[in-house]
Amino acid sequence: MSSKKPRNVMIAGRRTSMRLEPAFWDALTEIAQREGLTVSELCTRLAERVEALDTNSLSSAVRVYVMGYFRAATPMREEARWELAVAAE
Repeated sequence: MSSKKPRNVMIAGRRTSMRLEPAFWDALTEIAQREGLTVSELCTRLAERVEALDTNSLSSAVRVYVMGYFRAATPMREEARWELAVAAE
């Protein structure tokens, strides 16, 4: 059984369904609130940028966007930079 939950959202005035894990739905809702948008408004903006996010599905674009949003909002500690550099070697 999939842990993804389907929900309907309005994209540019048209209803569409997306399947995302609950954590991504929660994150999407939080981002929309932080940015003063509805989830539908945010999804409409993302739908306009699907190709720019190097994906062909809105669900994938949402996941990439959520990850990037919170990465940009989280400053990396100097120790973590060093740990990542060592892990990459």
